[in-house]
Parts: sequence; structure tokens; C-alpha cells
Amino acid sequence: MPARRPLTWLVAFALVGAACSAAAPALEPEVTTTVTTTNAPVENGEADVTTTVSLVPAKTPQYGGTLVYGLEADSLNPWTPQNTAPAASGHMVLRSVFDMLALPTIDLEVKGYLLTAIEPNADFTEWTLEVRPGITFHDGTPLDATAVADNLNRHRQSFISGNLLADVASVDVTSDMTVVVTSTRPWVSVPAVLTSQVGYVASPTWLAEVDADPAKALEPVGTGPFIFEAYTPGVSFRAVRNPDYWREGLPYLDAVEFRVLRGIGDRSQALLDGEANIIHTANGDEIAKFRGRLGSFNMVESAEFGETTYVLINLANPLSPVSDIRIRRAMALALDYELIKTARNGDLFEVPNGPFPPGAVGYLEDSGFPTYDPDAARALVEEWEAENGPAQITFTTTSDEFNLISAELYAQYWEAVGIDVQLVTIDQSEYIGLALAGAFETYFWRLHSGFDPDEQHVWWHSRNAREIGTVGLNFSRITDPVIDEALDTIRTTADEEVRREAAERINRRFAEQVYNIWLGWAVWGIISAPEVQDVITNFTLPDGDLVLPTGVGIGGTHQLAQIWIDPDA
Repeated sequence: MPARRPLTWLVAFALVGAACSAAAPALEPEVTTTVTTTNAPVENGEADVTTTVSLVPAKTPQYGGTLVYGLEADSLNPWTPQNTAPAASGHMVLRSVFDMLALPTIDLEVKGYLLTAIEPNADFTEWTLEVRPGITFHDGTPLDATAVADNLNRHRQSFISGNLLADVASVDVTSDMTVVVTSTRPWVSVPAVLTSQVGYVASPTWLAEVDADPAKALEPVGTGPFIFEAYTPGVSFRAVRNPDYWREGLPYLDAVEFRVLRGIGDRSQALLDGEANIIHTANGDEIAKFRGRLGSFNMVESAEFGETTYVLINLANPLSPVSDIRIRRAMALALDYELIKTARNGDLFEVPNGPFPPGAVGYLEDSGFPTYDPDAARALVEEWEAENGPAQITFTTTSDEFNLISAELYAQYWEAVGIDVQLVTIDQSEYIGLALAGAFETYFWRLHSGFDPDEQHVWWHSRNAREIGTVGLNFSRITDPVIDEALDTIRTTADEEVRREAAERINRRFAEQVYNIWLGWAVWGIISAPEVQDVITNFTLPDGDLVLPTGVGIGGTHQLAQIWIDPDA
């Protein structure tokens, strides 16, 4: 596992009065969260600590209330963990009704959540999973080894999540509460994979019902802190408190309701109007605006193990101009990244040079990625056009007004160096599906969060590069032996220095080949009304260890069971 690095959260709170309503019983052990803000980048990706803020619980949690969460998108339903294709919004919904097999602590040690132990054999080709006893699903089905194995085997068969477990040879039940996962080669980071989409565990009874009646996939059944109540696709998802939740005292909320508000303006206005009491966004401009409203709202800014925003390039069509490195390099050279940072990212997102942000394994201060040079870009386009004719590309983004304006800016830069650009907008609900099928040429994209570099294996390895029209998680359809070799090293080697060097090779290769065009290391803003308490603080494992607050599985996400509403705020 990676060595501990300083975490990067900026937590700002509105000034609110002390709670005075009936208190919930305190959870044991009582904890204090230390949040560290950092300056970055510096040499070797290590952050220079500048400020430490101790977040000591000032109030005793209260029971009751409804969290109304404004999300940027719906997920590609159904809600079966093996068949959905969630972005950050979908993961937030999943976390209301499902628990994870494992979670990382703030020291980046992965520990069991629905599991009590995750142990490898000597050569990392077998992992023994011990299931936590005494837990039942919302439908009364017991959580046991058979349930866990059923979920994992369904993931192996999934056309979406199956790629995540491609190195698994078998999943076997060896006792009532023991599962053994055997891999085809050493796999040192299986625990990290169990914190991803593969880690959500659904009721096997419900999954069998879905097999018989696919409509039931819209009514998820897990072990989580909330029980499904209602779902209107594209509109809202509501879940109510699980009175029999296995974590004593949790959750505090009566209900959580997720509302799909695709435009950032719509989400912000819902918060301002009191129609939502929490929203999320990776829009730097909007985060900057809410920094000026901190007398009225709370905000968590999270960049730790966060995502990178970028232009996703489809390499699978040999007839496309972007299949030629000269056009890809010209597109990268054409962009004024400092202006983009200021004009479109609220001056918050650092100008990136690769997919690994400061603090992540694989970060490089200088990866060799092209910087702004429009004359060099124009020369490359002219060279390509002399051989092939006019350079014409299609750039696709969502219908969100802010994203469209950003896309228009990038298109202007590319057209200024001689590339004709056709802008296409589609609804957010279609966006991931088209990327999975490779039905795009260039795409506005955000991805690659994660605390372990092996989490990127599924996105970049050539075995996940499918033909256009076939579902594949290697969205760019990258087939590069240098990247494959480095990813395989990261997966099979326990030596952290060797893994770091392999990740750095990937970073340099991306810069050399310009497989994607990096736009910003994203900061997520989780913005809430004053009454919403403990958005990222005070969620612990059963043994009392604090869980990594944000960025588990995907950037901008967090836990829900610890959140409570202060009626007197």
C-alpha cells in the first residue's frame, strides 16, 4: 500500500449556534479528525504542510431530518452494482443503500468493513476474505460467504465491472463466513479493488429476483444505512433510515433524497432557495463563488486522490485525425492552460501535466507534456493537412451551460491553429454510455481518482480496449505496450519504489504520446446549508479507525451514515 502522505482538504464552516435538541447517544470511540491543507506541487509529489486544523466535534449529533442532495447526474440504471455505470452522483446513491466490503483509513491502510479480515498468501495469488457476522440485508437475507461470493462472481460476469476482476481465476466459499479469491497471477492490491464498485454488496435474494424480473433492478436492496423507498429515473431517488443497521447508533438522518439537477446553476440555486441542503460540484468557478458565501453555507473542498479533467481522445478510428500524434500534440500545444485555469476553473485547479496529481504515486513535477505554443501547433496541423487534407474533429460535451462555454473556448483555440471543430452536446444521462461504446471522437471528461495506482489498470490496459460499438472501460482505446508493462508491474509487485517508478513511466508515456489533453486537477466542492453537520468528519470503521473522508472509489464522494441535521442551526 502507498506510504502515508499529507491529505488535502480545505474545510470551511459557517458560524452557527450550538445545538440544544435531544441528543443521540455518542458513538464509541470518540474521535477527532485532523485535516491538513497543503502547498503543491513539490519534488517527488510530496506536499509541504502549511496548516493543520483539528475538527473536534463541537456538538452532539441529533436524530432526524432529511438530507436533500443536489446531484449533477443520474446513473446509468439499473442499481445492481454489477450492471450500473456510476459517476460520482451514482456512487453517492449507491452508498445510501449498500455497504462496501472494505474501506481505506486516513493512513491509507485498507481494512474490512463488511469484512473482518483480508489476508493474502505468500505470493499474493490467494486472498482470504472473512465476512463480518451478524449483518442482514434489508430483505432479511443474511450476509455470509455465499452472498459475498455471489456478488463477486456476478461482477466477474458483468460486461461493465467484469474488467475490474479480470485477473480473478475463481471465487470460492470455504466456510459459512469465508471466501477465497484466487488470481491468475500475483495481485498485491486486491484490497484496494474491494473499495471500488466491486465492493458494493447487494442482497443475493434481490439479485435473483432481478434475474427473473429486470424491473426490480430499480429497487435496490443492500445492507446500508438507508432502505430504498422510491426512484424516478432522471429525477430523484429516496431512501429512509434503516432502523436495524448493524452500526449501532447510525444513521442519524430519517431519510436522504437525491435530486438530479444537471446544471451547476440549477444545483446552486436549489441550495440558495432551500430546496436542497447539500450539493456537489467539480466546477472551480462555482466553488470560488461559494467561498464568498461562507457566512451562510459550509463547504468542503477536496482534492485528495482526486480526478483529472481532460479532453478524452478516442484512438480506435484510424481514419480520424486524432489517431495521428501530430494532431493530438497540436491540440495540446494550442491551449492556453493558464487562461483556462483562470477563466474556466475559478483559478482553483492547478495546471496539470498528467493524470497523477500532486501527492499521488506517479506524480512528476515535469512529465514532458506539451505547453502552450500556438505557432508549433499550427506547424503540425499544416504538416498533417499537406498529407491528408483539412483537419476536422468532433468535440462532445454535456448540455450544461458552463461545460458548453468551456468547450467553445477550447474549440476557438483549436480553430485558431487550423483545426475545424464541430461541437456536439448531449444529455448527461447519455454521456457515460456513449463513452463506454466508444461513440465519440473527442470528449470532455473527468476521471482517475484513486489512492492506489492499480486503480487505473482498468482504464488504460490494452486488454480493456474494445472496438468502437463494444463496451469497454478503456475509453480512449489505448493499446500501448509501455503502459501495459508498467500497469502489470504495479499490479503484481509489492515493492513500493518499483511501483512508483512504473507509475512515473506511465505519466511520461502519456505526455510523449498525448493520448489525452489534461485540463485541470479537479477540486470537488461539497457545499451544504448550516444545519448539515459532519459531511466528511467522524465516520469510522468498527474498530474506531477514521475512514478516508473523500475520494474513495471516485473523486468527490463521501459517506452518509455520519451526517446529521442540527435543527437549531
